[in-house]
Amino acid sequence: MAKIRMLSDDLIGKIAAGEVVERPAAAIKELVENSLDAGATRITVEIEEGGITSFRVTDDGSGIDESDIRMAFERHATSKIRSEADLDAIGTLGFRGEALASIAAVGRVTLTTRTRERETGLRVKNEGGQIVDMSEAACAPGTSILVKELFFNVPVRKGFLKKPVTETNAITDLMTRLILSRPDVSFRYVSNGKTIYHSPGDGKIESAILAIYGSQVVRTMRKAEGHQGGVVIRGYVGIGENARNNRGGESFFINGRMMRSPLLSGALEDGCRERVMIGKFPICVLYLEMPYENVNVNVHPNKMEVRFRFDQQVRDAVYTIVKEALQDRDAFQRPVPMTLQEKQASELPEIAVPKQSGIPQLPVSAQVEVGTSVPAIKFREAPVTPVYRPIEAKEAIKPAAMEEIQPEPALPPLQLSQSPKTVSQASETRDPIQEEKKTSPFDEPVSQTEEKQKDPWREELSREAFTAEVPVEAPAAQVVQEDFLPTDLPKPMKIFGAVFNTFILIEYADHLLLVDQHAVHERLLFERMMKAYEEDRAGQEMLVPYIVPVTQKDMAILEEYRELLEEIGLTVEPFSANEVAIRSVPITLGQQESADFLHEAIDELENGRIPGADKKRAAILQQACKHAVKGGEPLTDDILRSLVEEMIEKKVTPTCPHGRPLVVSISHRELDKKFKRIQ
Repeated sequence: MAKIRMLSDDLIGKIAAGEVVERPAAAIKELVENSLDAGATRITVEIEEGGITSFRVTDDGSGIDESDIRMAFERHATSKIRSEADLDAIGTLGFRGEALASIAAVGRVTLTTRTRERETGLRVKNEGGQIVDMSEAACAPGTSILVKELFFNVPVRKGFLKKPVTETNAITDLMTRLILSRPDVSFRYVSNGKTIYHSPGDGKIESAILAIYGSQVVRTMRKAEGHQGGVVIRGYVGIGENARNNRGGESFFINGRMMRSPLLSGALEDGCRERVMIGKFPICVLYLEMPYENVNVNVHPNKMEVRFRFDQQVRDAVYTIVKEALQDRDAFQRPVPMTLQEKQASELPEIAVPKQSGIPQLPVSAQVEVGTSVPAIKFREAPVTPVYRPIEAKEAIKPAAMEEIQPEPALPPLQLSQSPKTVSQASETRDPIQEEKKTSPFDEPVSQTEEKQKDPWREELSREAFTAEVPVEAPAAQVVQEDFLPTDLPKPMKIFGAVFNTFILIEYADHLLLVDQHAVHERLLFERMMKAYEEDRAGQEMLVPYIVPVTQKDMAILEEYRELLEEIGLTVEPFSANEVAIRSVPITLGQQESADFLHEAIDELENGRIPGADKKRAAILQQACKHAVKGGEPLTDDILRSLVEEMIEKKVTPTCPHGRPLVVSISHRELDKKFKRIQ
């Protein structure tokens, strides 16, 4: 065995640099955090070729005194902690004293700094951890650090750097978090001479979000605010069209520190469940404040990971406050807006349509289309139905226009009339003689074809599925955004029927609403079945107890959560030192769970989840989707009306269990603009 010997200071420095400086983004993070700790209000980050060639961080902070300039490049030298007790309540972003020393050990660093007390500044050059030059320099108060040729003396580490575009993306993602973490600081981010982000630094969360995501996202995000379990939470959550394909849009900040946390991501996604489509993830900008001693930031040198003293309390706080922020529980309150746009005739592709006798060939100069990227249609020989696609729009980032941004409008409250037969004509007068002649609630005679289509299942659907009681949940406390439309008086509603046997057309409060019949019925059935399950959670007693081998760790978890397990119908008793006996198992939709459910329950308890909740929800969701009316299925007028009435009366969640919207709207103003009635 080789003899043990001390490593050289140069090698120690390079090893430490590998822990702190993994790539240019990590070095920039350390330097920006030092600037924030120095009280900077304006910070500029400039990079060339993804930071591989060079990067510079400039701030207007307190600067470094001449007497401290050499100590600033020493390892484990810091002004932010003094004693061991300070480690229990770290209130600064940087505290290890390794950042500048580690960066200088693997790069060519030029530091220019000036305190406000001095008339001139100092310029220091450090290459590979050694100061090679120091001189006076003219500069503004603050600090500017230029780093060139990162890893110039460690070719092995330089070889692991990615392409410039990949490193640029990593830095861009970092700057996104930094801008959102400190709305009170003005950040300017420049890549290869082009300004990417520039935040105003006015202290408003909305301004920081605007600088990153644009005005459309600011309008549609939901404000989350509250406190629970010693945790204060404020910020915004984005669902619906704001959802992303990954968790890249989830930003959490604890006591001003950006960080990653699977615990918080899980709590956020559980709180947004059923408001985001399956396979999508919500976005958020959430600020958590808690006592410093309840969070440990000294977990890893890069300080991106933290540990909580009370995990479950923090998770419950995030889940509850996010869920409350989304609890409008009324599909008519915030329908998904659609806009109608035009294209010039020269931009419209031609589509060949078979000739039909008797149809004139009329040229069309423009086409009504939904969304911004919808393929427009130009008629050559016969009218063609336009194609609809989701809206995808990104507006220009203009921080100065923040005052013009308003939250997404909400429609006024809807109040049904006493008689179901008059809900769509609440403000109209009727002729009693004509009423006797017409059998449809839409004032149109029922055709013989419709009479033939009626069957016992459809009558049962109309009589029971749409009239059963669904619980009305008490509205949760929430921060209500300002509405465009008045909310003092209820408005009349008119139902016109269904188009394509899929979307119910409704005129309401100066808007044309389209309601997805399948999504609405699926939501109603899902909530009814979930309520039935919650009211009857007894387990199935087993004739012969099932003996399951477990570890001592599993045994301790089962004992700790004994009462919770019994509430969901799982009764477990110790049988031997390493075995337990299952006396009863839960029942889901009439099916008895298997003995394997015990191990699933233990895994979920370790992750802070209620055992079987996800499995139960998935089974109920499948049943609700299977038994709901389908898109394209013709329904009678009575059933259409019943769907709408029950949706309004029960104030259901405005998305189906899969996260799709129930209602979309087109405003009267949009239609007027399309028909050139207004400009």
